[in-house]
Amino acid sequence: MGFLKKLFGGGKGDKPYVDARGIYFYAQCDHCGSRVKVRADKEYDLQRVDGGFIWHKTIVDSKCFRRMQAVVHLDRNYHVTGQEISDGRFLTQDEYDALENPSVTHPTDETRGFG
Repeated sequence: MGFLKKLFGGGKGDKPYVDARGIYFYAQCDHCGSRVKVRADKEYDLQRVDGGFIWHKTIVDSKCFRRMQAVVHLDRNYHVTGQEISDGRFLTQDEYDALENPSVTHPTDETRGFG
């Protein structure tokens, strides 16, 4: 039984999955308003440039299928230093989550104790 729990997960103390190789970006189409979550693999999708990285991506939503051309610049620690997108806009993860799950309450600065 312990073997199956280790193999398939389950039980107390399970740690949430952490995607160490992925960076996630969120976009919204200007035409239809559809939102898209896109994963960039640190090892295969990013190009090294000037001590950092650049990511080029054509993002297509599942509603109107219009192309959003995205370019993201990252430093060597994978922090975004600049981003551009055509025919859409970038969202933060919090904005994306709030728009995708409007019935879920999201903490504000006041409820976190910062206000």
